[in-house]
Amino acid sequence: MSLKTFAYRHRLPAKRAIALLARTLPTPASRRLLAMAERLAFSVTPQYQGETLPPIFNFWAGHFLAPDAQRLGIESPESFFLERIRRSAADGTRPVRVLSVGTGSCNMEIELAARLQAEGVAARITCFDFNPALMRRAAAMAQARGVAVTMTFEARDCNLPFELPGQDIIIVNQFFHHVTELETFCQSLRRSLATHGALLSSDIVGRNGHQLWPDVETVVQEAWATLPASQRHDRHFNTASERYRPIDHAAYSNEGARAQDIVACLLAEFDFELFFSFGGAIMPFVERRIGFNFDPQQDADRAWIERIHTIDAAALAAGRYPAANMIAALRHKGCAGQAVFEPVSPQQHADLTRQQQAKAEMAQRRSRRASE
Repeated sequence: MSLKTFAYRHRLPAKRAIALLARTLPTPASRRLLAMAERLAFSVTPQYQGETLPPIFNFWAGHFLAPDAQRLGIESPESFFLERIRRSAADGTRPVRVLSVGTGSCNMEIELAARLQAEGVAARITCFDFNPALMRRAAAMAQARGVAVTMTFEARDCNLPFELPGQDIIIVNQFFHHVTELETFCQSLRRSLATHGALLSSDIVGRNGHQLWPDVETVVQEAWATLPASQRHDRHFNTASERYRPIDHAAYSNEGARAQDIVACLLAEFDFELFFSFGGAIMPFVERRIGFNFDPQQDADRAWIERIHTIDAAALAAGRYPAANMIAALRHKGCAGQAVFEPVSPQQHADLTRQQQAKAEMAQRRSRRASE
């Protein structure tokens, strides 16, 4: 058994130990520990774990999420990014300057570069990630794909300030929720964006640590109670449970460290041109921990997922709680075109987040008083 395989199989006790240690350390040391744990996690997690979602996710996304996204001109996050780069290149006067931040292995960015090169679109793509090993590996992959001349790879901690010459397109794909210094990061993005440039993002904007907001958890627990024991198996704990068990992933890494603050921080620096938010109570049932319990080939499983999605979508549209995910396009203040918000505006999302945060804090105070 390799060291990576051993570390992955014993990840649960390691996460608990890190969470305990992080609570006892001073804040600066705790942040360094969580950042180190996250870097290690990305090094030892098998490649398939980062890329494979349960089949029920594809069923849900294809039948319920895709139609809403397609009405907004979004076939996928990757095609969304590609189309916006194409638009920016329409005048053809110079190569489009693209910055992608928190790129990880850069698979998406290298594919974008290859597509643009094949279409004859001149672009220069700069990639930032805090992991030097991933940047070196990405540079080798770009060389092998024949796009190295159009790409630059740089190891950088984006919690620290930075400023690049005006970028026409900035992509933040599934990275905002790993950043602890969000205010600094958003200011760096604003300083690096060209006057008429666009900031594009697909990200997680739910409760910190990917926990559930109080009103979301109410729906999840009610749905959980209708499941047979065979479909209550939790891959994280490797056991079935009478109640769904939320996890604070930010306790042992920077995973979702400040997810709930993302939209408010962006509103402080930019105007949203597009804000498509989705997925609340449905998410635990279509993701890796629970989603493998459902078979999209089974009529009963498809019907159950459709029922929970319908309840969830109605709650999101009514503003009962904020969504956990967003796809967004932003511009400098005063530069956004006609805004498209579905189902709520980013300001409404931020307001709902504050309301749920107040509920969560009140529940925590009640719990502490009850235990005293």
